Amino acid sequence: MFVPLKTLISKFKEDDTSLNRILSSFSCDKDKDIEFFLRNKAVDFEKVSKSRTYLFCDYQEFSENPIVVLGYFTLSLKVLILPDELSVHARKELDGFRGKIHGIPIKEIPCFLIGQLAKNSNIANNPISGKKLLTYANSIIKSVISSLGGRIILIECQENEKLLKFYSDNGFYEFVRDSYNDKTMVQLLKKI
Repeated sequence: MFVPLKTLISKFKEDDTSLNRILSSFSCDKDKDIEFFLRNKAVDFEKVSKSRTYLFCDYQEFSENPIVVLGYFTLSLKVLILPDELSVHARKELDGFRGKIHGIPIKEIPCFLIGQLAKNSNIANNPISGKKLLTYANSIIKSVISSLGGRIILIECQENEKLLKFYSDNGFYEFVRDSYNDKTMVQLLKKI
């Protein structure tokens, strides 16, 4: 079952315990930041419209047991800051229109951010795949693009060969690498 977090917040209204129990059913052994976000920040981000989180839940457990989160992703808007060394031609490719405005190189471009995307690592034979999560995220972004416009999807992830290959296999390309706090983060882009 595919459920926007917003729907669960409405369903449980003042029953924070039930909602917390559902969100706490999610675990991500490979990236504890993703687990932490869903358990501790997603509801607040949802309430102030900073992002939208979408959950895949175990439908069979809906009636008697707490809902189990099989996987999730979060979408938001972001401004992509273009590096100074980026060519005017590359800026034009990203912007789709021009690389300069009034003779000044474009420094930023609006984009859609897939901020979190993961499946529950505690579920043996989890029926949700990363590809399925990404497909749903892309379909929501495409529906927004048809109403609003936009052309770039951004993913920021840790430097990890398997993860980078997954996104590359799904149409993303590496844009920028940045290191801080002994971590290398990679920005990946996809033009729609």
